[in-house]
Amino acid sequence: MHKMASYELTDEQINELFSFCKKHYVHHYDVQVELVDHLANAIEEKINANPNLSFEKALDEVYKTFGYKGFAGIVEAKTIAIEKQYRKLRYKLFFTYFTWPKAMFTLFIFACLLSLKSIVPIDYQNILVSTLFLSFLLFELFFVWKASRPFKKQHQKLLLTEVGKQKFFFSFLGIQIMIHSNRFFEKIEQINWYQYSLCCLLIVVMILFSLAYVELCKQLHAKAIKEYPIAFA
Repeated sequence: MHKMASYELTDEQINELFSFCKKHYVHHYDVQVELVDHLANAIEEKINANPNLSFEKALDEVYKTFGYKGFAGIVEAKTIAIEKQYRKLRYKLFFTYFTWPKAMFTLFIFACLLSLKSIVPIDYQNILVSTLFLSFLLFELFFVWKASRPFKKQHQKLLLTEVGKQKFFFSFLGIQIMIHSNRFFEKIEQINWYQYSLCCLLIVVMILFSLAYVELCKQLHAKAIKEYPIAFA
């Protein structure tokens, strides 16, 4: 007695599944791949269990199992999971600058900023603080631009890389601090070491978060190329 061969989807049907995902507002290639794999397996199981079932009917039955939200619930859950994962990774990369040997780099930046107070005349130290925050603005804009360059070679949208992109710029926070600090320092004759040290510490923290973002982008890009090379082909 011959065993009936199991049903497998054709390449054309696989392409139809990709089109089906796009039609139902799944625009990221990496999410499409996962959904198509799930749909294909479920459809093959249904048709193997009932050979009289058509591909279209099987697809319709499988899609109904996703509930009234359709694929939106899957995309939302995956987005939240990736955001949580990348937020954790970014903090991990940030805290590496407080462990050996990167801690030396952190101390060096902090010491350089502190030393400027001794060099700059007292009458210009208010301007010094504003200049430091303005310099950070240019620093962050440059590194965000540099970090995003590899993603411009990406031909397919990936949730993997889109979620990890910068959503908050510390430079805007720096501008607000610069404005308020100017108003504050205008009311006092001289910036003391404590006030100046706090400003320097804040700038160092923002710099380190920006550097952590650059490293995060590098890891995201490497992971995306490895897992979804077709998105960069």
